[in-house]
Amino acid sequence: MSENSKMNWVSEKLVPAIAKFTNMKFVRCMQAGITACMPATIIGSIFMLLMNVPFPADSAFGLAVAWRNFSEANSTWLNLGYQIGLNAAGFYILLGMVAAVCKEENAPVVNNIVLSVFAFICLQCGFLADGGLDIGFWGAKGMMAALVIGYVVPEFNIWLMNHGLKIKLPDSVPPMVAEPINALFANLIVGAAVFGVKLLLGSFGFTLGSLINSVFAPLFSASDSLIAVLIYCIFVRILWFFGLHGNNIAGSVVNVVLTANLVENAEAILAGGKATHIFNSAFQNWTTTGILAIVIASMIVAKSQQLKAISRISMVPALFNIGEPLTFGLPLVLNFEIMIPYLIVFALNGAIPYLACQLGFMNIPYLSVPFTVPAVIKVFLMSMDIRAVLVYLVNMVLCVLVMIPALRRYDRKLLAEEQKEQE
Repeated sequence: MSENSKMNWVSEKLVPAIAKFTNMKFVRCMQAGITACMPATIIGSIFMLLMNVPFPADSAFGLAVAWRNFSEANSTWLNLGYQIGLNAAGFYILLGMVAAVCKEENAPVVNNIVLSVFAFICLQCGFLADGGLDIGFWGAKGMMAALVIGYVVPEFNIWLMNHGLKIKLPDSVPPMVAEPINALFANLIVGAAVFGVKLLLGSFGFTLGSLINSVFAPLFSASDSLIAVLIYCIFVRILWFFGLHGNNIAGSVVNVVLTANLVENAEAILAGGKATHIFNSAFQNWTTTGILAIVIASMIVAKSQQLKAISRISMVPALFNIGEPLTFGLPLVLNFEIMIPYLIVFALNGAIPYLACQLGFMNIPYLSVPFTVPAVIKVFLMSMDIRAVLVYLVNMVLCVLVMIPALRRYDRKLLAEEQKEQE
């Protein structure tokens, strides 16, 4: 297949198919829901870090002692910050999902959020022996249910309203007063349906979250494997190779599972145990570190003016994990001359840290860190383990060595073209 044929296949077949998937309303709303919980998980991770001193319990190091004393003296409010930040992620996903659905349907937001929160609490909570509510499914265990409730409840309510189940008030009534009254009939029907589902699930000993998680248990288990990491890394980079935003597209499928894995890791660490899910939304940051390796390799081999200019322009963004200048400037897009080493580099970005965690060479990541924090700092903060920096440096050297031969050949081609133009 010629290069023109490949490009035609991409533009006529691949791009429309992927665009059709990413433009599905549920997928768009799900992306919005997952994104909505990110600020809270980052804030919750900070509180968790302050609570959980990353030094041995018998360490007499000054910083360790001061940190431990601060954590013990302020454990109550630090735990509050963790609980309402990281351990209530399901709620934030719900709110983001409902807001996205209402935006898609051009429907009132407040009434649908209140109704969906009511449904979430009703369908997710069981009763404890003392009569209190069990809110265990509001965090990692409730994320899948939050997506379902955050989509189905407002969609059903909006459908009822659009089919005439509303109270028409005079235009003189203020919208703030009119909105809940207009939706009263529809809300009552939705509430009755929610309680009907609650009673049905309860008769089998389920909450909605426990039922959904039991159905998707194989997916959660299969997602935390080296094979899953490699498939994710390669698939994301193939999408980028064809000029598509691989992280967003693949993330629309896997991010809810990876976020749940991160929250479960955090819960395990706080309970005095160990993180068990290697592939989580924090580990996901490892899979983007190859961009800087490609820039460094380009600077090492560059003799052509084009490669010199692109590598200089791309260096600063790459330090902050931003790869678009290199992706579209080198370019990496549709550059079949460096496609294979390009995919190998990002496969290594996933495989090396995964194996390092699996073999005990570094701690499993359990803290959410902003994407744009430089990787050499971020890999330490995600697991609070200095060994992660060593793994990162080894990975970086290997990735640079993998890219150098292909980039050298590509640079020679560019240099020959530049010399030909000068003649």
